[in-house]
Amino acid sequence: MSIRITDSYMASILLGDLNRGLGNLLEQQRMAGSMRRINSFADDPRAIGTIQRYKALIANNDEYLANVSRNRSIVDATDTALQSVSSTLAEVRALALRESSALSANDAAVIEIDGLMDQMMDILNANVEGNYIFSGREVFTPPFVRSGNTVLYQGDSGEIQSRTGPNTTLAVNLPGDAFIGSRSSSLGGRVDLAPRLQVATPLTDLNLGQGWQRGAITLSDGDGNLWQVDLSTATTVGDVIGLITTGTGGAVTASLNPEGTALAFSGTGPLFIGEAAGGGTAASLGINATAAGGYLTGRDVRPAAGSGTPLADIATLDGRLPLGTVDVTWQGTTYHIDLSAAVTLGDIQAAFAATVPGMEVQIRESSLVVIGGSTDVFHLANGDAADSATALGINGQGGPVRLFGMLEDLRAALVSGDKAAIRGATNEISALEDMIQRLLMKTGGRQNSLDWSEEVLRQRDERLRGNLSLEQDIDVAKVAADLNRAETTYQASLLVASKLYQTNLMQYLR
Repeated sequence: MSIRITDSYMASILLGDLNRGLGNLLEQQRMAGSMRRINSFADDPRAIGTIQRYKALIANNDEYLANVSRNRSIVDATDTALQSVSSTLAEVRALALRESSALSANDAAVIEIDGLMDQMMDILNANVEGNYIFSGREVFTPPFVRSGNTVLYQGDSGEIQSRTGPNTTLAVNLPGDAFIGSRSSSLGGRVDLAPRLQVATPLTDLNLGQGWQRGAITLSDGDGNLWQVDLSTATTVGDVIGLITTGTGGAVTASLNPEGTALAFSGTGPLFIGEAAGGGTAASLGINATAAGGYLTGRDVRPAAGSGTPLADIATLDGRLPLGTVDVTWQGTTYHIDLSAAVTLGDIQAAFAATVPGMEVQIRESSLVVIGGSTDVFHLANGDAADSATALGINGQGGPVRLFGMLEDLRAALVSGDKAAIRGATNEISALEDMIQRLLMKTGGRQNSLDWSEEVLRQRDERLRGNLSLEQDIDVAKVAADLNRAETTYQASLLVASKLYQTNLMQYLR
């Protein structure tokens, strides 16, 4: 039985093939032109959600990078201003020393101190893009104004917190009330009293109380093993140690280093620890590092000292316990503070409060600060052979820290020719210089934090963009080959169609 195929049916088949070939050719040309595998929702509906999520993460990361850039401008301007304040204080010191030994009053010195006060005000009224950096949260208000011979502070005590990562914030300003002072004498400690790490130390207490970033880390060793360990369920240092040791099957064992300052790892070298999925977990734990050998030690991530910190947990007090007696000379009276029964830093605070009326001991991150209830200078010294004041870093002299108040008092002393008051100003200048140095160190720490945040964010941006490219962009070599194949197929289809439908008079007559 013969089957007759009509011309219209053959034409529909040929046209269908031509349209399919043309559609494939246009699709390959569109991908080659845009360099993207997905150009509309219809190309791959399931991949669209992943692409949109990566784009949102990249947009958030770009915002964090913009915050870091803005914050750097503020922190750098603050650092520059503090350096200028330090230089100006050096000029004030030189003036005070010169005038304290002068044979007669010098009217020019009053003019000079007025100029230095104006210079100090100009420095501390610095702004970045119209925002005053020392006004606290009142960024549109000049922080310092002159009222007669007195300088007033118009800002507040608020710190501006800026987000520099998915789970990271950073204070970027220094409120100007730190320079006005409380008109109380103070003595800042010079010994690191941060406690050792313990397996029970909460992760939120690490990095002097700044905490950590929850997430995962990657590890590799010299045997070619590569692990990704999720630490998001950890709450203590011991949890981190257990999860890492378990996650590597014991090939890499985690522990605390002998000094109790950081995490340490043993395994087959070289050892490498890094971030997973663009996070900052390893960095926040101080373990984003590489070791050529089989032992890797992280950086110092100890918690801040607190009133409940046991003295036995403080490395700098090893061999110095029990403490002895500290002598405090203040307002013409010498007090003997017995610290032999102290077990925690809170016990030291209580002993001072009970023995010296109006005197307070504050714990600031990793040191003690002794504060008197007046502007009278006080002295702390070792009361016995235990050298407890030295061990705690609080031996020395405490005085008031008042920047403009000191300048006002110095000016009054210069006007009256009071040599004793002029000489006394040098003690407060020393305390102010120490305060400025502490503020500079604080600012330097913020600069380091911004550097670290920027590095983490740029690494994260690179990973996110790489993952987005894998989902969205084409394989150039494959698309080039597919485009060539589609062109060849379409041309062949056209050639076949032209051969089948060669119509002329002789063919028609037949």
